[in-house]
Amino acid sequence: MSSCPDCGRDVDPYVDHCHGTLVVHSDRTQECTNAGCELPELLRHEFIIDCMAVLGGCCVDDAADLPAAS
Repeated sequence: MSSCPDCGRDVDPYVDHCHGTLVVHSDRTQECTNAGCELPELLRHEFIIDCMAVLGGCCVDDAADLPAAS
């Protein structure tokens, strides 16, 4: 498994980054899939998705429309 080229970099400036995926919601709020991420900002994330790309999207109400698991 290869390591991240930006982790442990000894050069200045250190590249501030996160390994999680940033999810951007319809109301423009953002959250990261990495529980340890303290700054869910676009520039810190290599992977960014729209919340509608996730099953069910943003809205909790939409989850009621999904078929129940058997």
